[in-house]
Amino acid sequence: MKKFIALNILLFLAVALTTAQLEVSMSQYMHNRYTINKAFAGAHDALSLYGSFRKKWAGINGSPSGQFFSANTPLKNEKIALGLSLFNQQYAVSQHTGFSLSYTYRIKTNDHNWLGFALSGGGNFISAKWSNVFVIEENDESFNYNETSFNPIIGFGISMYSDKFFAGISIPSFFVQSEYADSLSFDMGKINYIATAGYAFRADEKWIIQPSFMAQYDGMVSNIYVDLNATVIYNKLLWVGVSYRTTSDIVGLVGYQITPQLRFAYSYNYTLSNIGSYNSGTHEVSIQYDFNFKIQTPNPKFF
Repeated sequence: MKKFIALNILLFLAVALTTAQLEVSMSQYMHNRYTINKAFAGAHDALSLYGSFRKKWAGINGSPSGQFFSANTPLKNEKIALGLSLFNQQYAVSQHTGFSLSYTYRIKTNDHNWLGFALSGGGNFISAKWSNVFVIEENDESFNYNETSFNPIIGFGISMYSDKFFAGISIPSFFVQSEYADSLSFDMGKINYIATAGYAFRADEKWIIQPSFMAQYDGMVSNIYVDLNATVIYNKLLWVGVSYRTTSDIVGLVGYQITPQLRFAYSYNYTLSNIGSYNSGTHEVSIQYDFNFKIQTPNPKFF
């Protein structure tokens, strides 16, 4: 019975996500904001590389997983920052593989604050291998074929940030795929919007508290999803955090600043809904490396 339920869930995901917009799935967004908003490119004042692996609903055969890589850097003219992101996500028999390039124009509003505006463009290759689905009746023509398609990506973002706070709003892509996955359209009422903000409160010389949130509006289904996070950082080396999502998820995060340039992080996501009983949670591992800092400080750039 459990296998039957799990199979139906995965098939539903494969159909829904093949026709949907790219899902933003990342528990550690507050430490790599470029992932969800290209206007944060250059925020680390250095060439910043980030890679992550995410396995959702571990223990269920064919459950969603994803890999993400990004690189962004300010140029010699510090008003301009460039970025690149690559992603690969699998949902049962469906796979999304794509890339995005970004251009960010930054305005220094005072000695510590930046205002950024970004445009990004790329593409998303989508494939659905229905022939890999196990069916009871052999030679079922409904599953005896594969689908492939390509969706262009054009996005926009605005950000404001300093060493203590960040805030931004972004549109991952202006293109919306139709319900039947046969055409693209431009519809501001159906696209995704992502808003995020956070602030670092210094309790004393060794302790920093970082509350943050991310809210995503999915125009295709007119729903809002919110992620609330609180992270505590000790001595700028070790941080522990917890998040709650309105999708009935609880997330625990831990990270370690190995060097001022190198950071490792892990998060565990437990689903409170019924599907949480059929898997061992969602795991996400990430590593980030910032090359030589332009600013003369040995401290890592949290924001």
